[in-house]
Amino acid sequence: MTFGTEKRYISTLHTARAGRIMSGLEFLERKSGSGEAAAAIEVVLKHSGVENRIIGSPETVLRELLVYFSKIYPSIDLVSKLVLSVDSVEFLQSCTGVLAVSPEGLVVLKDLRELKDKELMMIHLAGSRLQHQMGKKESDTLSLDEITKTTGRSTGTVAGRLSELCNEQLVERVGKGSYRLTTMGTRVVIKNLMPRVAQLPER
Repeated sequence: MTFGTEKRYISTLHTARAGRIMSGLEFLERKSGSGEAAAAIEVVLKHSGVENRIIGSPETVLRELLVYFSKIYPSIDLVSKLVLSVDSVEFLQSCTGVLAVSPEGLVVLKDLRELKDKELMMIHLAGSRLQHQMGKKESDTLSLDEITKTTGRSTGTVAGRLSELCNEQLVERVGKGSYRLTTMGTRVVIKNLMPRVAQLPER
């Protein structure tokens, strides 16, 4: 049977043959036979003891997956609106023109002298997150000493402002003396801080 853009949607209680389990979905690794289109893929979903198998072109399988989840999880759209999350691509886009990563480390492209202490710290914490997402740092955190050095503020000032940011749930303390942006803090950076900083003069 030639698959092409045609799809087969099968429900069965049988156990699927060897495959890879990813996020509750089993993606079977199949070799195309003489009658199978090279682009055809097969996805197996297991839920409440029932196995659902979708076979067809990538576009067809994706469409059927969306239909499947809309029926199985009707509240998924509502739940997504109640869960605060940050899109990594949106974060990277917000940094464009403000922060960049060079072989030497983080580069601040704007003149930040107009920023208040807490805003300045959040920008540098965002820079640490940027480096982490770009694979340049193992962690997205900065220590108290690192923040003091990058901002040019005194240790007392930095410690006091970090305490305030933690109370506001914009920054969280990690381990002994390291800090990172919270999900809410990252959202504030994306929506409010980066757009304003982008308007500042370049260095």
